[in-house]
Amino acid sequence: MFIAKAVAATLLAGSFGGLTSPPSGDAAAYEKRTQLETKRVACMTEQGLDYVASAEPQYTWQPGEQKRFAGDLEALRAFRTKYGFGVWSPNVYPKDKVVNPVQHDNPNNKMLMSLSAGQLKKWRAADDSCFSQAVKEVLGKTVTSQEDYYDQLEAAERKSLSVLDQDKQLVQLGKQFAACLGVSRTEPTALDGLSHTKIVRQASDVAKKAWKGELPKGKTVIFRPNLKPAEARPYLDKEIKAALKDLECGKDFYPAYSPKAMEITSRVYQEFGREGAAQAIPSRIYRKLV
Repeated sequence: MFIAKAVAATLLAGSFGGLTSPPSGDAAAYEKRTQLETKRVACMTEQGLDYVASAEPQYTWQPGEQKRFAGDLEALRAFRTKYGFGVWSPNVYPKDKVVNPVQHDNPNNKMLMSLSAGQLKKWRAADDSCFSQAVKEVLGKTVTSQEDYYDQLEAAERKSLSVLDQDKQLVQLGKQFAACLGVSRTEPTALDGLSHTKIVRQASDVAKKAWKGELPKGKTVIFRPNLKPAEARPYLDKEIKAALKDLECGKDFYPAYSPKAMEITSRVYQEFGREGAAQAIPSRIYRKLV
């Protein structure tokens, strides 16, 4: 399985950051997302096209997850000791919902698969138009398509997080963190998820060797490994070592950086009608690659 840029913001598994409770604006953001889907349905219906609202269920926090996102060292160590960064562990523990959460299926998939190429092109154009109209009405933002929406969201997040690279405390802690890891990048935002990203890239390289299909043109592709538990176990063992070393090097960095990063990121995501911690954390890791 691979993931291309167009969908990277919505699918991926996370890094760090967070508050000790769900950000206060998450409920309002979820309500906006629900309103957006309702308007999208109405718009498509007016054009004589089928569309079923596909907003994901409101996020449910797992035990210990909030502390981990807040940079709590004990919670991070407990998670990483078993799961590493969460890259190879879904293969090793296929029935564990901590690393294999229930996925929300788009109710429109079956209908879309039944359309001809021409019908699908017409449907997607109409859907982008309806989505853009709904975003304008609900969020007051001007976007040209769903991809443009995610591009604007990610750009706003990057711009907002950049202030942390001028935070004197975080800059000093970043230098110490980088020196321990043996890397040249010392900016706090660059160090966030850096070791995690390396494991994702390694896993993608392993999975890519087994891929026999065609690759989408003009897109950066990240592959997800599809190995059996016994095959993936040696990779996870190495990942756990890397994750624990990263945590030891970042033991002063993460508790200082994560709450600030999550507060900023949550605010941006809520502005775009998305739940903060639930939606924002995943995209940062993969955005470093795509």
